[in-house]
Amino acid sequence: MMPAIRVVMLAVSSSLAASIVVKVTVAMALALIGTWLAPRSRAAVRHALLAAAFGVMLVLPVASMVAPPVRIALPVVPQDRAVPSPLAPATDAIPPVMPAGAGVRVAPAIPRSSRPSPAALWIAAWAAGAALSLLPMFLGLRQVRWLRLSGLPWADGQSAAERLARDAGIHRSVEVLLHEALPGPMTCGVLDPAIVLSPDAQAWDREDLNRALVHELEHVRRGDWVSQCLARAVCAVYWFHPLVWIAYRRLALEAERSCDDAVLRRSEATAYADQLVGLARKLSLRAAAKSPLLAMANRADLAARVGAVLDSRQPRGRAGAFPVALACAAAAVLVIAMSPLRMVAAPQSAAAQTAEATPAFDAVSVKLLRTTEGSQHSDEDSDPIRLVMRGSMHRFIIRAYGITDGQLGGEPDWFNNHLYSIEAVTSTPARQDRMMGMLRSALADRFQLKLRQESRDLPVYALEVAAGGPKFKELKPGEVPQHEKEPAGVFARNATSMTDLMNTLNNVFGARLSLDRPVVDRTHLTGRYNMQLRTDMETQTDDSGHRTTQFPNLFHDMQSELGLKLVPTRVSMPYFVVEHAAAPAPN
Repeated sequence: MMPAIRVVMLAVSSSLAASIVVKVTVAMALALIGTWLAPRSRAAVRHALLAAAFGVMLVLPVASMVAPPVRIALPVVPQDRAVPSPLAPATDAIPPVMPAGAGVRVAPAIPRSSRPSPAALWIAAWAAGAALSLLPMFLGLRQVRWLRLSGLPWADGQSAAERLARDAGIHRSVEVLLHEALPGPMTCGVLDPAIVLSPDAQAWDREDLNRALVHELEHVRRGDWVSQCLARAVCAVYWFHPLVWIAYRRLALEAERSCDDAVLRRSEATAYADQLVGLARKLSLRAAAKSPLLAMANRADLAARVGAVLDSRQPRGRAGAFPVALACAAAAVLVIAMSPLRMVAAPQSAAAQTAEATPAFDAVSVKLLRTTEGSQHSDEDSDPIRLVMRGSMHRFIIRAYGITDGQLGGEPDWFNNHLYSIEAVTSTPARQDRMMGMLRSALADRFQLKLRQESRDLPVYALEVAAGGPKFKELKPGEVPQHEKEPAGVFARNATSMTDLMNTLNNVFGARLSLDRPVVDRTHLTGRYNMQLRTDMETQTDDSGHRTTQFPNLFHDMQSELGLKLVPTRVSMPYFVVEHAAAPAPN
């Protein structure tokens, strides 16, 4: 269970968008839990907490992109593979030069798939959802502008609002308008705020009018129009996230309850509750008259507001400077703490990897064959229940861990100078990847091998498509590849996928010293192909009688035969360091 969780966390961290969504989820969950745990605090305090959470959601994406990463190490067992995933192409890569006059077979380039990638589909879906979520907001702003332009000034309401604004500490002009399209009071505007009332307000008694104006003026003082619009825009960005919409609904409710508290400072609770009930009844009777899209008051919340108004135990009043500063500080701490976090695979020793349910052979025999200077000879014979290998300890590790020569260091001399024979059997048939896991376990047991894995910036060859395009045909479904006969003195290897070709380049040419560095795939070719790599083969015999094979024209033949080139560059790759090993006792 825990390895699966670690893999999911690493997958999330590898995607910036997924990482931001997780961080936003944490921030929203903390804010909602905070409001749930503080039912007896003032509504203005809970509103400040939720507003700070929406501020976190606005800042987190930018902060996550610009903040220096702080990596959290998670121990993960590396998968058996020859090379890591390809990285972005290097800008300073130098392609191999093709000799003039070399014969080149020209073939049409294989067209890339016209289907969009999964990432492009996800981005398109998000953009469509964000656009649909923003549409009501833009329509609401146009609706509010129309209300402001077509509303009628109300002199009596204006004089009452000016008097109440001075009492509330509001020192700017607030326009009071009447509009028949409104079923209830509404506040709008940022720099030039206005209160828009239904024409029925002209028949209200003085106390009812004062309560409605005090409530709307409190919205103006608090700047709720700004926070409401920003929160609505945040909801459009995170339209797929249910916690964001829950928090938005709660933010609007706490804003209304904060303004209700301002009314209760100068009015009796039961009278104001009766007025809210009357407003709800009026809205029900005028169901056809919908509230503006950006109206803060929601008829569905009136029951909760009436209950809070009649609750004598509920603390009232404004939030105060200290709670607001505390909420802002908490938001800043969340942004600073979460934005740079990145999950990365931690170095893990071979012993720890073996401890995580590494399979083992039923019986293993190790024999020392001979000692020779710098021997790289190796061979292998295997089937699902038996593995026979002959070679150096260096070659055993390269094979077992699916790496190349440049990814192993810290070896004692005998790793290359002693040749061994390993014969192992298992009663349960195993695939090749499981067989290599059992080989790792055997090396740790019989050779006391302990490796430390780390990440290093290593020189590699990037396999890329040459300028003329690939020179091999893509296979149709069910089509069998056809290959030419191998001429004498020429090495030929067939491949039907880039994975096959990569294994050949790393495990064959890398093992025979023709490539001095690993190869990573940057061709972006994912289909099935009819490929045959042919290159000249030279065999040499040293003074001790050991034969070595070289491929002097490999770079040229890769480009002329396949239309692919090997570009030298550097990438971050897994690197294994030998911490301990001991020559085994023969059996």
